[in-house]
Amino acid sequence: MINILKKTLFSTRLMAVLFLVFATAMAFGTFVESWYSTETARIYIYNATWFEVIMVFFVINFIGNIFRYQLLQWKKWPVLVLHLSWVLIILGAFVTRYISYEGVMPIREGATENKMFSDKTYLTAFVDGDFNGEIKRKVLEDDLIVTPEGRRSSLPWKSDFNGQPFTIAYVDFIQGADEGLVPDEKGIFKDCGSRGWTTP
Repeated sequence: MINILKKTLFSTRLMAVLFLVFATAMAFGTFVESWYSTETARIYIYNATWFEVIMVFFVINFIGNIFRYQLLQWKKWPVLVLHLSWVLIILGAFVTRYISYEGVMPIREGATENKMFSDKTYLTAFVDGDFNGEIKRKVLEDDLIVTPEGRRSSLPWKSDFNGQPFTIAYVDFIQGADEGLVPDEKGIFKDCGSRGWTTP
């Protein structure tokens, strides 16, 4: 059983299948990015679990082939370097995905900066209330990707505050939403000068 598993995981046939699936996924990812958005491609392809599984099988296959074909020899160093380079590239992608973070740091000419804007979107919920006679705040936060075509998040959040359970769930996504007033036919607006517009 173990030998069959080794032959399957370390086979060149599996490597060929992985490369075909990987190339197809990258091609679809490019089309999804152009049709919709980069975030949509991340939801369904780049950040998807099945895409990460492909990477894991790549690493297993490359490391297994190093020992299967005895590539730890001087005369086979070009093939060894090729296999090790793929392993290092995938490990670098793993570090980028799970350990490091990406963002933008705007720096004006001649200035210094110590703040950056993360490329991730975070949802933060503050739950305030009385906790044993004191006003306390419970903070829930997680990163998420939401587009009109889909979402990737840990919602719904189920928690409790001082023994009272509550749920925070996703309802819908409105792209390009603007905060403002919605006119009402029965409403009466008064001009309050520099203080802005109010309703009676």
